[in-house]
Amino acid sequence: MALPEEITVIILSWLPVKSLIRFTCVSKRFRSIILSDPNFAKSQFHAAHDRKILHHRLLCARLLCSFTPGLPLFKSLDLETPSFGHHSSVRELKFPSPSPTTSISLLGSCNGIVFLAFSKKVFCVWNPSTGFFKELPDPGLLYDENHSFRYGVGYLSVTDEYKLFIRSAQYSVFSSRAQTWKRLEVFPESCPFSIRGTLLNEALHWISHGNGVTAFDLAQEKFRKMTLPDYYDEYNINQCADLGVTAEGCLSFAFSTVHASDCICVWVMKEYGVLDSWTKLFSFKFLCPPKDQWGFGSVVVLGTSIAAHIYNVIEDEDYGTSYADGTGWIKILHKEEDKRGMYWIEGSNINMIQYQESLLRLDD
Repeated sequence: MALPEEITVIILSWLPVKSLIRFTCVSKRFRSIILSDPNFAKSQFHAAHDRKILHHRLLCARLLCSFTPGLPLFKSLDLETPSFGHHSSVRELKFPSPSPTTSISLLGSCNGIVFLAFSKKVFCVWNPSTGFFKELPDPGLLYDENHSFRYGVGYLSVTDEYKLFIRSAQYSVFSSRAQTWKRLEVFPESCPFSIRGTLLNEALHWISHGNGVTAFDLAQEKFRKMTLPDYYDEYNINQCADLGVTAEGCLSFAFSTVHASDCICVWVMKEYGVLDSWTKLFSFKFLCPPKDQWGFGSVVVLGTSIAAHIYNVIEDEDYGTSYADGTGWIKILHKEEDKRGMYWIEGSNINMIQYQESLLRLDD
């Protein structure tokens, strides 16, 4: 005797995304529910969130640019598995768009949806778990090569709305609810120098000059200023500093100093917005530090471990510039630094972002 469909849907909503994707081969009806029903996708995501079983992964991309011709390479790493870095924890992803001939930028991820930009002019969304892909409305001329490119992605639960923030020649925000771009008439006290905004409490956060953090409230569309730990000195860093969010939902700050370039220090803001609540979580030192100059692009603080994106820095004496050649993620347990996993990708122009497995999509 077959179960009523409403019971079947409830049972399916409690399953992980990986299993549901396999079940799309069972029947056309299952495929339609799992991949095309927005209500089911939201129910499954909320059930996983409430049960704290959302699966976190890393999207690793060897992207296109003027000096790395060829096809883009996308891989997904299981961030939570004990066998981090082993080939069994890595999936190769097929990019759904026709092979692009222009550069690609990973702008960020929210609720499993990844935002991308082609040549910083054409903006798209992609769900690596389902293959959903969609181009966003034309924003007009946003990017100016004479201005730095800053961005961030966020979500407002009250309005069920995704927002994409872009800063170049002007400050602009795309709203998934309105399906339009809007130019902002407000400006921050100090310009951010970190590139991708970190989402926490429905606000984006960038490290800014003056030992501070520039935050952008996505609901009010206003900037505000926060302060980094007193221990931090922007003129004493090894060109490496990053904001993140811990597994407990606290703002984290990781950096490496000139005087201890083989260490990464991690601080957390225990009470959001309160300067005195900054607390040093730990620092880890490489047992075998990289022989060449190195840097790190981002740090993910998990419940019992840390994952850091590190890369070699190559100096080009002919042009007087430097670039990253080879990059990877190293995962280290907080209290057992000898237990670690590493995943390394050869080449330059490599980017990595964290995302959650989901069935969500952006509909008109």
